Amino acid sequence: MASLLDKAKQQYNRGDYKIALATLRRLIQQERRNADAHILTATIHEQQDNRELAADFYASAVPLTANLKREVGFRAASHYLAVGRSEKALSTLLAVHGFFPDDPGVNHSICSILREAGRYDEAAPFAVKLASVGNGFENALNAGIVLSGLGRYEDAYPALLKSQQERPDERLAVSELFWCASNLCDFPVADAMQAKLEAAYAAEGDNADIRENAFRALTWSGDEAYHARTARLTAKTLLPPVAPKAASVEPVPGNRRIRIGYLSSDFRDHPAMTFIGGVLEAHDRDAFEVFAFCHTPESHRQGPMREKFLANIEHFVDIRPLDDNQSAELIRSKNIDLLVDLQGFTSGSRVGIFCRRPAPRQVTYFGTPGSVQGAGIDYAITDEIITPDSSQPHYEESLLRLPRNYFCYASPSGRVEREGERGDHGLPETGVVFSSFNQAQKIRSNVFAAWMQILRQVDGSVLWLLEQLPAIQNNLRKHAADAGVDPARIVFAPRVSMSAHLPRLAQADIGLDTAPYNGHTTTADALWSGVPVLTWKGTSFASRVSESLLRSVGLPELVAEDLNGFVRLAVELAQDGARLSRLRQHLFAARDTAPVFDTVGTTRAIEAHFERICRA
Repeated sequence: MASLLDKAKQQYNRGDYKIALATLRRLIQQERRNADAHILTATIHEQQDNRELAADFYASAVPLTANLKREVGFRAASHYLAVGRSEKALSTLLAVHGFFPDDPGVNHSICSILREAGRYDEAAPFAVKLASVGNGFENALNAGIVLSGLGRYEDAYPALLKSQQERPDERLAVSELFWCASNLCDFPVADAMQAKLEAAYAAEGDNADIRENAFRALTWSGDEAYHARTARLTAKTLLPPVAPKAASVEPVPGNRRIRIGYLSSDFRDHPAMTFIGGVLEAHDRDAFEVFAFCHTPESHRQGPMREKFLANIEHFVDIRPLDDNQSAELIRSKNIDLLVDLQGFTSGSRVGIFCRRPAPRQVTYFGTPGSVQGAGIDYAITDEIITPDSSQPHYEESLLRLPRNYFCYASPSGRVEREGERGDHGLPETGVVFSSFNQAQKIRSNVFAAWMQILRQVDGSVLWLLEQLPAIQNNLRKHAADAGVDPARIVFAPRVSMSAHLPRLAQADIGLDTAPYNGHTTTADALWSGVPVLTWKGTSFASRVSESLLRSVGLPELVAEDLNGFVRLAVELAQDGARLSRLRQHLFAARDTAPVFDTVGTTRAIEAHFERICRA
């Protein structure tokens, strides 16, 4: 066999590639496991720019060669990636990983491919290994992004801190560390990274290097112009080009029902269903035919909200096994008149389907509290509080403002009253209980500082928060101590089902809001449970939602002008037990009268918009 290999090498050296390949084919037929023959064949295809064939032969050499497994594996992967065959690149690198499980480069490459494909769960073990064995900026950043994306903020933090320290002004390192620190409530680091981001964006203007998901921007910035820029960049980075609109759209005949399609992965026991679930149930079936295009993960397809959803849908269409192109074709085949996006840029979204324009009219509602630019969406359902006229320039969509309220809340627990003892929930029997059951990333340093001012001025009061990761709870207790507040005055409530949460929430006296991302479901939950919520005026959709909800229940006086006014209002209300009692009774009565709790009325207002844009 050596003579055939030598002959092939001589032919290759003379540049007789075609003849050399023929010789190598004979050799491989006779000796399939000859690593040198596979590698030389790959090299010739590489010289001829036949990248996929080169990759195939390099990949086949991985298990055959004794000393070049890593080198030929990486060459195969690079060629596969160059021709868009990422799955083959991944399988080759996984084969290499079997021989070199601790190799930083191998773990980094596998991590990168899976991360770019959004397959974070699969990337996790490689990210963990990379965080422990990898050196340098790229390895640390790659591992940190994956672990942070999985919500493993405690694991991600050291890697992201290291990457930012190595390159202090690299935008992706700054924004990823900022997000991780925000989720851990590490206020000094989060504030320092936010200052870096704000200074850079201000200097760069419309050409800002914004490398963060549009949804993240809503949690820390109240600047609608900035939100619009991040939305456009997110769409440009993550979504395909938007298909052109049809030159004309025929109106839906008056003698036919309008076919509405709702698309989401949150058709399950999820806060979103406390809002959209009521609309699905209340739709006028004489005028509307309702479809649900569902991509809910299999592991979440159970529970009471899921069962109720299935009972209220005429047509359930499962698109989870389909890619975006296939899903769009299926939706188009159903002749949907109006397709509603319920997620926008949130986690698990399939907003890329809307880029393909499977329906002649496309609407976004509820998922992202802001514009979903760059996705081919024509309309956004809002109200006049959350999107005043000053917001319109920052929206690509036409605004369908509801006349009374944007939200439509349907409690998963029915009517709740204060029952039992506070001690059953770890709360003191006397004193004012302030509550804020918002997620950790909404708790900004200035908001927490305001909460601590309130506790210092209201003797015997406690702050009731949602249970968080140990690192978050420790950070919040430390910040409380730094602010002169006994950390024991922060009480963490265990995570329970939504149906169990609302009855216990009624034990709170006053809800405290967050900004620039308000409590949305959190605020509505509290109001339904008879807990007045205090907020202050915002400058963006996400920061005006609580004001909209409070106006809907007839309590606009609980909206302060600014954060200082918020503190004063909280202290005054905490010291006025009679007023607190009146507010609770007002909220109990509002469950029968407030627009936010009138699912039928809100649904009819939505339907009026749908009738207008479909029949016209």
